[in-house]
Amino acid sequence: MGSTSVAGLCHEQSSYPRSGLKLSIGTKRGTESKQVCCRGKSGAHLSPGKPSSWWERKWEESKRLLAGEANVSWMAARGRTPWPRPGLPLLRLLLAAGAAGAAGARWSGEGSSPHLQSIFLGRCAEYSALLSAHSGDKNCTAIWEAFKVVLDKDPCSVLPSDYDLFINLSRHSIPRDKSLFWENNHLLVTSYSENSRHLMPLCDVLYGRVGDFLSWCRQKNTSELDYQSCPTSEDCENNPVDSFWRRASIQYSRDSSGVIYVMLNGSEPTGAYPVKGFFADFEIPYLQKDKITRIEIWVMHEIGGPNVESCGEGSVKILEDRLKSMGFQYSCINDHLPVKLLKCVDHSTHPDCALNSAAASIQGEIPSVRTEQSASLIIPLLVALASGSQM
Repeated sequence: MGSTSVAGLCHEQSSYPRSGLKLSIGTKRGTESKQVCCRGKSGAHLSPGKPSSWWERKWEESKRLLAGEANVSWMAARGRTPWPRPGLPLLRLLLAAGAAGAAGARWSGEGSSPHLQSIFLGRCAEYSALLSAHSGDKNCTAIWEAFKVVLDKDPCSVLPSDYDLFINLSRHSIPRDKSLFWENNHLLVTSYSENSRHLMPLCDVLYGRVGDFLSWCRQKNTSELDYQSCPTSEDCENNPVDSFWRRASIQYSRDSSGVIYVMLNGSEPTGAYPVKGFFADFEIPYLQKDKITRIEIWVMHEIGGPNVESCGEGSVKILEDRLKSMGFQYSCINDHLPVKLLKCVDHSTHPDCALNSAAASIQGEIPSVRTEQSASLIIPLLVALASGSQM
Protein backbone atom coordinates (compact mmCIF):
# COMPACT_ATOMS: atom_id res chain seq x y z
CA MET A 1 0.00 0.00 0.00
CA GLY A 2 5.89 8.70 -4.36
CA SER A 3 9.32 7.33 -4.74
CA THR A 4 9.61 5.65 -1.38
CA SER A 5 13.13 4.37 -0.96
CA VAL A 6 13.34 0.64 -1.33
CA ALA A 7 16.75 0.35 0.19
CA GLY A 8 14.90 -0.95 3.19
CA LEU A 9 11.46 -2.40 3.26
CA CYS A 10 9.13 -4.26 5.53
CA HIS A 11 9.62 -7.61 7.15
CA GLU A 12 9.44 -9.47 10.53
CA GLN A 13 10.64 -12.23 12.75
CA SER A 14 7.44 -14.11 13.46
CA SER A 15 5.66 -16.49 11.16
CA TYR A 16 2.64 -14.33 10.59
CA PRO A 17 3.51 -10.71 10.98
CA ARG A 18 1.63 -8.40 8.60
CA SER A 19 2.01 -5.37 10.67
CA GLY A 20 5.44 -4.75 12.23
CA LEU A 21 8.31 -2.76 10.83
CA LYS A 22 11.68 -4.18 10.08
CA LEU A 23 13.70 -2.18 7.64
CA SER A 24 15.31 -4.23 4.89
CA ILE A 25 13.65 -4.81 1.34
CA GLY A 26 10.96 -6.73 2.22
CA THR A 27 5.00 -3.38 6.60
CA LYS A 28 0.56 -6.60 6.56
CA ARG A 29 1.75 -8.54 5.83
CA GLY A 30 3.48 -11.76 5.90
CA THR A 31 6.33 -13.69 7.22
CA GLU A 32 8.30 -10.72 6.37
CA SER A 33 9.49 -10.80 9.66
CA LYS A 34 5.99 -8.34 8.00
CA GLN A 35 3.86 -5.81 9.54
CA VAL A 36 3.18 -2.41 10.09
CA CYS A 37 2.03 -4.22 6.69
CA CYS A 38 -0.16 -3.91 3.64
CA ARG A 39 -0.98 -7.14 5.12
CA GLY A 40 0.67 -5.78 6.40
CA LYS A 41 1.49 -7.24 8.61
CA SER A 42 1.80 -9.05 14.19
CA GLY A 43 2.16 -6.14 16.54
CA ALA A 44 4.61 -3.79 14.96
CA HIS A 45 7.88 -5.67 15.33
CA LEU A 46 11.13 -3.84 14.89
CA SER A 47 14.33 -5.43 13.75
CA PRO A 48 16.24 -7.57 16.25
CA GLY A 49 18.06 -5.63 18.90
CA LYS A 50 15.84 -2.57 18.59
CA PRO A 51 13.43 -1.72 21.42
CA SER A 52 9.82 -2.26 20.42
CA SER A 53 7.94 -0.18 22.97
CA TRP A 54 8.01 3.55 23.69
CA TRP A 55 9.49 2.97 27.13
CA GLU A 56 12.18 0.71 25.76
CA ARG A 57 13.15 3.32 23.17
CA LYS A 58 13.42 6.00 25.89
CA TRP A 59 15.38 3.55 28.03
CA GLU A 60 17.95 3.05 25.26
CA GLU A 61 18.17 6.78 24.56
CA SER A 62 18.68 7.51 28.25
CA LYS A 63 21.44 4.92 28.58
CA ARG A 64 23.27 6.46 25.64
CA LEU A 65 22.98 9.94 27.12
CA LEU A 66 24.03 8.78 30.58
CA ALA A 67 27.06 7.08 29.09
CA GLY A 68 28.21 10.55 28.09
CA GLU A 69 28.67 11.52 31.77
CA ALA A 70 32.08 9.85 31.79
CA ASN A 71 33.08 11.78 28.68
CA VAL A 72 32.04 15.07 30.33
CA SER A 73 34.25 14.35 33.36
CA TRP A 74 37.16 13.31 31.15
CA MET A 75 36.95 16.51 29.10
CA ALA A 76 36.64 18.75 32.17
CA ALA A 77 39.74 17.15 33.74
CA ARG A 78 41.71 18.15 30.66
CA GLY A 79 40.51 21.72 30.64
CA ARG A 80 38.12 21.23 27.75
CA THR A 81 34.59 22.59 27.66
CA PRO A 82 32.16 19.72 27.37
CA TRP A 83 29.03 19.92 25.26
CA PRO A 84 26.00 20.88 27.37
CA ARG A 85 23.98 17.83 28.39
CA PRO A 86 20.61 17.32 30.09
CA GLY A 87 20.64 17.59 33.86
CA LEU A 88 21.87 14.26 35.13
CA PRO A 89 19.36 14.01 37.99
CA LEU A 90 16.55 14.40 35.47
CA LEU A 91 18.27 11.93 33.19
CA ARG A 92 18.54 9.37 35.97
CA LEU A 93 14.85 9.86 36.76
CA LEU A 94 13.93 9.20 33.14
CA LEU A 95 16.23 6.19 33.14
CA ALA A 96 14.52 4.74 36.20
CA ALA A 97 11.07 5.38 34.76
CA GLY A 98 12.13 3.80 31.50
CA ALA A 99 13.37 0.69 33.27
CA ALA A 100 10.06 0.36 35.09
CA GLY A 101 8.06 0.89 31.91
CA ALA A 102 10.07 -1.59 29.87
CA ALA A 103 9.86 -4.17 32.62
CA GLY A 104 6.09 -3.71 32.79
CA ALA A 105 5.42 -4.35 29.10
CA ARG A 106 2.93 -7.18 28.89
CA TRP A 107 3.45 -8.16 25.25
CA SER A 108 6.34 -8.29 22.80
CA GLY A 109 4.74 -6.11 20.11
CA GLU A 110 4.27 -2.39 19.58
CA GLY A 111 1.43 -0.82 21.54
CA SER A 112 -1.78 0.55 20.05
CA SER A 113 -1.28 3.30 17.49
CA PRO A 114 -2.00 6.76 18.92
CA HIS A 115 -5.16 8.40 17.52
CA LEU A 116 -6.31 5.04 16.17
CA GLN A 117 -9.95 6.06 15.69
CA SER A 118 -9.07 9.35 13.99
CA ILE A 119 -6.65 7.67 11.61
CA PHE A 120 -9.12 4.89 10.83
CA LEU A 121 -12.01 7.28 10.10
CA GLY A 122 -9.77 9.66 8.16
CA ARG A 123 -8.47 6.89 5.92
CA CYS A 124 -11.97 5.58 5.35
CA ALA A 125 -13.33 9.02 4.44
CA GLU A 126 -10.40 9.74 2.13
CA TYR A 127 -10.75 6.39 0.40
CA SER A 128 -14.48 6.81 -0.08
CA ALA A 129 -14.03 10.31 -1.50
CA LEU A 130 -11.09 9.65 -3.82
CA LEU A 131 -11.72 6.06 -4.86
CA SER A 132 -15.51 5.92 -4.76
CA ALA A 133 -15.53 4.24 -8.18
CA HIS A 134 -14.16 1.15 -6.44
CA SER A 135 -15.79 1.32 -3.03
CA GLY A 136 -19.09 3.13 -3.60
CA ASP A 137 -20.70 4.98 -0.71
CA LYS A 138 -19.54 3.63 2.64
CA ASN A 139 -20.66 4.48 6.16
CA CYS A 140 -17.29 4.96 7.84
CA THR A 141 -18.82 5.36 11.29
CA ALA A 142 -20.61 2.02 11.01
CA ILE A 143 -17.41 0.41 9.71
CA TRP A 144 -15.49 1.74 12.72
CA GLU A 145 -18.15 0.50 15.14
CA ALA A 146 -17.92 -2.98 13.59
CA PHE A 147 -14.13 -2.90 13.76
CA LYS A 148 -13.82 -1.76 17.38
CA VAL A 149 -15.83 -4.72 18.68
CA VAL A 150 -12.52 -6.59 18.98
CA LEU A 151 -11.29 -3.95 21.43
CA ASP A 152 -13.76 -5.34 23.95
CA LYS A 153 -12.13 -8.77 23.80
CA ASP A 154 -9.08 -10.23 25.49
CA PRO A 155 -6.11 -9.48 23.18
CA CYS A 156 -5.36 -13.19 22.84
CA SER A 157 -8.94 -14.24 22.11
CA VAL A 158 -9.65 -12.33 18.89
CA LEU A 159 -10.63 -14.62 15.99
CA PRO A 160 -10.67 -13.79 12.27
CA SER A 161 -14.45 -14.26 12.36
CA ASP A 162 -14.72 -11.36 14.82
CA TYR A 163 -14.04 -9.09 11.85
CA ASP A 164 -16.84 -10.54 9.68
CA LEU A 165 -19.21 -7.59 10.07
CA PHE A 166 -16.38 -5.12 9.51
CA ILE A 167 -15.43 -6.91 6.29
CA ASN A 168 -19.02 -7.10 5.09
CA LEU A 169 -19.53 -3.36 5.60
CA SER A 170 -16.23 -2.28 4.01
CA ARG A 171 -15.95 -4.86 1.25
CA HIS A 172 -16.10 -3.76 -2.38
CA SER A 173 -15.24 -5.21 -5.78
CA ILE A 174 -11.64 -5.58 -6.95
CA PRO A 175 -11.13 -4.80 -10.65
CA ARG A 176 -10.30 -7.81 -12.79
CA ASP A 177 -6.56 -8.32 -13.49
CA LYS A 178 -5.66 -5.84 -10.72
CA SER A 179 -4.90 -8.06 -7.71
CA LEU A 180 -1.31 -8.01 -6.45
CA PHE A 181 -0.23 -10.45 -3.74
CA TRP A 182 3.18 -10.23 -2.10
CA GLU A 183 5.65 -11.39 0.50
CA ASN A 184 8.53 -9.36 2.00
CA ASN A 185 7.98 -6.40 -0.34
CA HIS A 186 5.44 -4.21 1.44
CA LEU A 187 6.79 -0.72 0.71
CA LEU A 188 7.78 -1.63 -2.83
CA VAL A 189 4.25 -2.91 -3.43
CA THR A 190 2.63 0.26 -2.10
CA SER A 191 4.94 2.44 -4.20
CA TYR A 192 4.27 0.48 -7.37
CA SER A 193 0.51 0.22 -6.94
CA GLU A 194 0.30 4.01 -6.60
CA ASN A 195 -3.07 4.17 -4.87
CA SER A 196 -4.66 1.55 -7.13
CA ARG A 197 -3.62 3.35 -10.31
CA HIS A 198 -1.58 0.37 -11.52
CA LEU A 199 -2.74 -2.54 -9.39
CA MET A 200 -4.78 -2.98 -6.22
CA PRO A 201 -2.97 -4.89 -3.47
CA LEU A 202 -4.73 -5.60 -0.20
CA CYS A 203 -3.50 -2.36 1.35
CA ASP A 204 -5.27 -0.45 -1.44
CA VAL A 205 -8.62 -2.12 -0.73
CA LEU A 206 -10.73 -0.20 1.80
CA TYR A 207 -10.69 -2.89 4.49
CA GLY A 208 -6.91 -3.18 4.13
CA ARG A 209 -6.22 0.55 3.91
CA VAL A 210 -7.81 1.41 7.25
CA GLY A 211 -5.57 -1.02 9.16
CA ASP A 212 -2.30 -0.72 7.25
CA PHE A 213 0.75 -0.02 9.44
CA LEU A 214 -1.40 0.21 12.58
CA SER A 215 -1.56 -1.79 15.80
CA TRP A 216 -4.37 -2.13 18.35
CA CYS A 217 -5.37 -4.02 21.50
CA ARG A 218 -7.02 -3.28 24.82
CA GLN A 219 -5.47 -3.21 28.25
CA LYS A 220 -5.83 -6.09 30.67
CA ASN A 221 -9.14 -5.97 32.55
CA THR A 222 -10.16 -2.60 31.07
CA SER A 223 -11.72 -1.29 27.88
CA GLU A 224 -8.93 1.24 27.32
CA LEU A 225 -6.38 0.82 24.54
CA ASP A 226 -2.98 -0.52 25.53
CA TYR A 227 -0.45 1.97 24.17
CA GLN A 228 2.52 0.22 25.75
CA SER A 229 2.45 -3.16 24.03
CA CYS A 230 0.22 -5.52 22.04
CA PRO A 231 0.56 -9.26 21.43
CA THR A 232 2.17 -10.69 18.33
CA SER A 233 2.15 -14.26 17.07
CA GLU A 234 5.05 -14.85 19.46
CA ASP A 235 2.68 -14.18 22.36
CA CYS A 236 -0.51 -15.82 21.09
CA GLU A 237 -2.01 -16.88 17.78
CA ASN A 238 -5.39 -15.15 18.07
CA ASN A 239 -4.18 -11.60 18.56
CA PRO A 240 -6.12 -8.61 17.13
CA VAL A 241 -3.74 -7.62 14.32
CA ASP A 242 -2.89 -11.06 12.94
CA SER A 243 -6.53 -12.13 13.03
CA PHE A 244 -7.45 -8.94 11.18
CA TRP A 245 -5.01 -9.64 8.35
CA ARG A 246 -6.00 -13.29 8.14
CA ARG A 247 -9.63 -12.35 7.64
CA ALA A 248 -8.76 -9.55 5.22
CA SER A 249 -6.43 -11.81 3.24
CA ILE A 250 -9.09 -14.50 2.88
CA GLN A 251 -11.62 -11.98 1.57
CA TYR A 252 -9.12 -10.39 -0.79
CA SER A 253 -8.30 -13.79 -2.30
CA ARG A 254 -11.94 -14.72 -2.75
CA ASP A 255 -12.66 -11.44 -4.56
CA SER A 256 -9.64 -11.55 -6.91
CA SER A 257 -10.12 -12.51 -10.56
CA GLY A 258 -8.46 -12.59 -13.97
CA VAL A 259 -4.66 -12.41 -14.04
CA ILE A 260 -3.21 -12.59 -10.53
CA TYR A 261 0.17 -10.98 -9.83
CA VAL A 262 2.51 -12.07 -7.04
CA MET A 263 5.58 -10.05 -6.03
CA LEU A 264 8.28 -11.93 -4.08
CA ASN A 265 11.61 -10.80 -2.65
CA GLY A 266 14.41 -12.83 -4.23
CA SER A 267 16.96 -11.21 -1.90
CA GLU A 268 15.24 -12.38 1.28
CA PRO A 269 17.74 -14.61 3.16
CA THR A 270 15.05 -17.04 4.31
CA GLY A 271 13.62 -17.52 0.82
CA ALA A 272 11.38 -15.62 -1.56
CA TYR A 273 8.24 -17.66 -0.82
CA PRO A 274 7.58 -18.30 2.88
CA VAL A 275 5.96 -21.73 3.03
CA LYS A 276 4.43 -20.65 6.33
CA GLY A 277 2.99 -17.20 5.78
CA PHE A 278 -0.03 -15.15 4.81
CA PHE A 279 0.18 -15.84 1.09
CA ALA A 280 0.74 -19.56 1.61
CA ASP A 281 -1.84 -20.12 4.34
CA PHE A 282 -4.53 -17.46 3.98
CA GLU A 283 -4.49 -16.44 0.33
CA ILE A 284 -3.57 -19.28 -2.02
CA PRO A 285 -6.12 -21.70 -0.46
CA TYR A 286 -8.93 -19.18 -1.01
CA LEU A 287 -8.26 -18.26 -4.64
CA GLN A 288 -11.31 -19.06 -6.77
CA LYS A 289 -9.94 -21.21 -9.59
CA ASP A 290 -12.92 -20.64 -11.88
CA LYS A 291 -12.37 -16.86 -11.69
CA ILE A 292 -8.62 -16.86 -12.34
CA THR A 293 -7.02 -16.84 -15.80
CA ARG A 294 -3.40 -17.29 -14.74
CA ILE A 295 -0.91 -16.33 -12.05
CA GLU A 296 2.19 -14.26 -12.84
CA ILE A 297 5.04 -14.34 -10.32
CA TRP A 298 7.59 -11.52 -10.13
CA VAL A 299 10.78 -12.34 -8.23
CA MET A 300 12.40 -8.99 -7.43
CA HIS A 301 15.98 -8.60 -6.22
CA GLU A 302 17.71 -5.79 -4.37
CA ILE A 303 19.67 -3.44 -6.60
CA GLY A 304 23.18 -4.83 -6.21
CA GLY A 305 21.95 -8.14 -4.83
CA PRO A 306 22.13 -10.54 -3.23
CA ASN A 307 20.24 -12.83 -5.58
CA VAL A 308 19.24 -15.52 -3.10
CA GLU A 309 16.50 -17.11 -5.21
CA SER A 310 15.09 -16.69 -8.70
CA CYS A 311 12.38 -18.34 -10.78
CA GLY A 312 12.60 -22.14 -10.63
CA GLU A 313 14.85 -22.11 -7.57
CA GLY A 314 14.38 -22.97 -3.90
CA SER A 315 11.13 -21.78 -2.38
CA VAL A 316 10.02 -20.22 -5.69
CA LYS A 317 10.09 -23.71 -7.20
CA ILE A 318 7.98 -24.91 -4.26
CA LEU A 319 5.40 -22.22 -5.07
CA GLU A 320 5.44 -23.07 -8.78
CA ASP A 321 4.91 -26.75 -8.02
CA ARG A 322 2.06 -25.94 -5.64
CA LEU A 323 0.25 -23.78 -8.20
CA LYS A 324 0.73 -26.44 -10.86
CA SER A 325 -0.69 -29.15 -8.59
CA MET A 326 -3.74 -26.94 -7.96
CA GLY A 327 -4.34 -26.63 -11.69
CA PHE A 328 -3.39 -22.96 -12.08
CA GLN A 329 -1.62 -21.67 -15.17
CA TYR A 330 1.38 -19.62 -14.08
CA SER A 331 4.52 -17.89 -15.30
CA CYS A 332 7.53 -16.47 -13.47
CA ILE A 333 9.60 -13.38 -14.27
CA ASN A 334 12.83 -12.32 -12.61
CA ASP A 335 13.01 -8.57 -11.89
CA HIS A 336 9.84 -7.48 -13.69
CA LEU A 337 11.01 -4.43 -15.64
CA PRO A 338 8.43 -1.81 -14.55
CA VAL A 339 9.09 -2.64 -10.89
CA LYS A 340 12.85 -2.72 -11.35
CA LEU A 341 12.77 0.70 -13.00
CA LEU A 342 10.89 2.02 -9.98
CA LYS A 343 13.61 0.65 -7.70
CA CYS A 344 16.24 2.24 -9.92
CA VAL A 345 14.82 5.70 -9.28
CA ASP A 346 16.74 5.58 -5.99
CA HIS A 347 19.81 3.91 -7.53
CA SER A 348 20.15 5.61 -10.92
CA THR A 349 23.97 5.41 -10.99
CA HIS A 350 24.23 1.76 -9.94
CA PRO A 351 25.49 -0.63 -12.65
CA ASP A 352 22.33 -2.73 -12.26
CA CYS A 353 20.36 0.31 -13.40
CA ALA A 354 22.66 1.34 -16.25
CA LEU A 355 20.92 2.69 -19.32
CA ASN A 356 24.13 3.17 -21.23
CA SER A 357 22.78 3.63 -24.72
CA ALA A 358 20.10 6.10 -23.72
CA ALA A 359 22.40 8.05 -21.42
CA ALA A 360 25.18 8.15 -23.99
CA SER A 361 22.77 9.38 -26.65
CA ILE A 362 21.60 12.26 -24.51
CA GLN A 363 25.13 13.10 -23.43
CA GLY A 364 26.16 13.29 -27.09
CA GLU A 365 23.42 15.80 -27.83
CA ILE A 366 23.96 17.84 -24.65
CA PRO A 367 27.66 17.57 -23.70
CA SER A 368 27.24 19.59 -20.51
CA VAL A 369 24.79 17.13 -18.97
CA ARG A 370 26.44 14.40 -16.92
CA THR A 371 25.55 10.79 -17.60
CA GLU A 372 24.27 10.33 -14.06
CA GLN A 373 21.89 13.24 -14.42
CA SER A 374 20.66 11.95 -17.76
CA ALA A 375 19.98 8.52 -16.34
CA SER A 376 18.10 9.99 -13.39
CA LEU A 377 15.81 11.79 -15.82
CA ILE A 378 15.36 8.82 -18.13
CA ILE A 379 14.50 6.28 -15.46
CA PRO A 380 11.30 7.98 -14.21
CA LEU A 381 10.19 8.36 -17.83
CA LEU A 382 10.74 4.66 -18.47
CA VAL A 383 8.92 3.81 -15.25
CA ALA A 384 5.90 5.69 -16.51
CA LEU A 385 6.08 4.06 -19.94
CA ALA A 386 6.58 0.56 -18.54
CA SER A 387 3.81 1.03 -15.99
CA GLY A 388 1.49 2.24 -18.72
CA SER A 389 2.06 -0.96 -20.64
CA GLN A 390 1.05 -2.91 -17.51
CA MET A 391 -2.41 -1.33 -17.40
